[in-house]
Amino acid sequence: MKTRLKGNDLAQLVATVLCGTFVITAHAAPTVITNGVDTSATIDDAGYFSATSSLGLSFMGREFVNHGNFWSFYSLNANGLSAGIANEDDGSNPFGSTAIANVDGSVLVMSGPGSDWSIIQKVSIPESGHVAVEIQLTNHTGATATDVEWGVGLDPDQGIPASLGFETRNVIDAVGENASVTATSPDGWAITLANLTGGATSTIAANINCCDLDPHNMLIAGQLPGNYGFTDLLINLAYDFGTINNNQTVSFGYEYIMAISDPFTPPPIPEPSSYAMLLAGLGLLGFAVHRRKQNT
Repeated sequence: MKTRLKGNDLAQLVATVLCGTFVITAHAAPTVITNGVDTSATIDDAGYFSATSSLGLSFMGREFVNHGNFWSFYSLNANGLSAGIANEDDGSNPFGSTAIANVDGSVLVMSGPGSDWSIIQKVSIPESGHVAVEIQLTNHTGATATDVEWGVGLDPDQGIPASLGFETRNVIDAVGENASVTATSPDGWAITLANLTGGATSTIAANINCCDLDPHNMLIAGQLPGNYGFTDLLINLAYDFGTINNNQTVSFGYEYIMAISDPFTPPPIPEPSSYAMLLAGLGLLGFAVHRRKQNT
């Protein structure tokens, strides 16, 4: 089940924080959030899952992100250019953000003063297996920004604790307002990245790719719902907000949903001899086509 965001939720939250009625503690180190039962995450100052420990994003003791190369990220484009990529893999923090622990158990991630873009993220655990991210993005560039795009994603590696490798079955469930994408390990541990923005006026795409963090490329890829195979890839969402005027704010959100589903048998990997036979067959086919062209 997905929890839809109300349009004024973040506005009320930020106003409360600025008025000083929340008890908050600033951190120079990653902050762990948990529901105290089965769902936990470590949030870096930059806003992605932290690479500082083995706990990045976890459900019922199964870690989903921090194996091999740790990949969780978000990226912002404006005016046809990248405005910044925050990536767990290289520890980047392009907006000078700081994580702030809140007494309600959530974490606020706020971009640094003087940033051209104000980015306020609220990370929370609304229910078991769910980690939600609510975002308020404000243009402080001093001018109207066009082609504003946001991307978010991660590399799901939840099969590693069961010695099942880095591969997952990757499926785009839906696009548009209900956009979501799911990666499942062979033993049935699944993670879904789902849009939470109800009545969205932006274009929202679900995307599966290898290592491309540019939301523009995700949007123009035009991937449709379907199974994109059993392999080691990123699962992503991309948002196209179009034009954002100076001092204008847009609010949106998404969540990571972890669950246990039905196990499945991965497709067999062809033996080297099978590859050789395949290549030989393609070679013969090419030779036959070539001869046919010569004889016509």
